[in-house]
Amino acid sequence: MCGDRGLDRGHALLGGSDACIATYPGDWAVALIAFDAALDVAGPRGRRTLPLADLHVEPGDRPEREHTLAWDEIVTRIRVPVTAAGRGSTFHKVRDRASYAFALASAAVAVTLGEGGAVEECRIAVGGVATRPWRCHSAERELVGAVLDRRSARRAGESAFAGARPGRHNAFRVELGIRTVAEALRIAGERAVR
Repeated sequence: MCGDRGLDRGHALLGGSDACIATYPGDWAVALIAFDAALDVAGPRGRRTLPLADLHVEPGDRPEREHTLAWDEIVTRIRVPVTAAGRGSTFHKVRDRASYAFALASAAVAVTLGEGGAVEECRIAVGGVATRPWRCHSAERELVGAVLDRRSARRAGESAFAGARPGRHNAFRVELGIRTVAEALRIAGERAVR
């Protein structure tokens, strides 16, 4: 992905292109995308509601374009649907320093558990590793119906990073991301049974 273009330790593993491998730097949207948040937007042409999942775009060959808002629109409200999975949720962030540091990997996770610890509902989003907040639908599907344990959490993490394209200096973040998702699932699972 990076070839000989320099140190790529902090660059994106998911969603990158030949034109851009910068990671989305924030945390808030990663958590909100896991819960299907939506934005109310206003501008001269009126108001609209936009799913947060439709706000950020992958760079493709236009790295200067990061979102779908028009230049004259503003976000007026953030809507987060109430869900039972919110009871068993967490945001887990791994970084180089304890404060004021971008994530090397993060995971926003929510689960609802049924009989015998089987996952009924699951939401997984990762941050610090992609060009935009990254929802992991394949990892969610992998987990629904399975008993939440170390093995299934690890498989979900592996599924979340199945499309990763590491460079020369950031390959360690694939394993770090897998472990971050698995640990977030463990924490969320403990909260879900309380």
